[in-house]
Amino acid sequence: MKKFYILAFCLFSFISTAQNKAEIKSLEVVGAGEISVSPDIGVLSIGITKIDSLFSEAISGLNNKSIDISSQLKEIGFSEENIKTKNFNVRRNQVNRNNRYVDSGYVATQQIQLDFQNNKQNITRILNQFSGSSTDFDLSFNFKLSDSLKESVQQQIIKLATRDAFEKAHLISSASHINLKDIKEIKYGRSPDVGMRLSGTQGLHEIVLRGESSASQGFTPEDITYSDNILVIWSLK
Repeated sequence: MKKFYILAFCLFSFISTAQNKAEIKSLEVVGAGEISVSPDIGVLSIGITKIDSLFSEAISGLNNKSIDISSQLKEIGFSEENIKTKNFNVRRNQVNRNNRYVDSGYVATQQIQLDFQNNKQNITRILNQFSGSSTDFDLSFNFKLSDSLKESVQQQIIKLATRDAFEKAHLISSASHINLKDIKEIKYGRSPDVGMRLSGTQGLHEIVLRGESSASQGFTPEDITYSDNILVIWSLK
């Protein structure tokens, strides 16, 4: 019986050793690609608020502000179909009086959003228009890539990441005096839902109007940097 146990143990050890040797005969390399690109789409967001003691007056006042903002955007050449309203909300206005919160009318809020072609002329037009506006608001800019530009960038990054993986593999092969046989597997992204992604915090996300002189000069958003990776597994000779 002991001989059987010893034989089984030796057989198991031989199989494990053989499997470990088989696992060693491969090389996994992650190729990385990164591209910085100027965003071609600007996203203007204008937040408006109306506070009133009456629910109906809060909504009416907010609507008047919304019409005024939309009219100003149309006045400088943007079409009505590109001007969107979102995040409409009405809530009770609670204020602190004598260390306790009490209701004081209603707060109505809404956001007006516009996607526009990102260039200095459009940004300057917007800033000049709203720097003298009589309607109070919160204004911010975000920037992104159009679908067509994003697709083009992704294709370029995949090529860069693939080339990087092959160059690394051949460098490792040469330095370690091993020979690559063929490609066993290629994995793109870290999971089925992950591919091209933003690298760090990119872009200029907000600007606050501080007078006509600073507004009229406009600004230029930073490039947006995207990165991607690909895993290539080689079998070794």
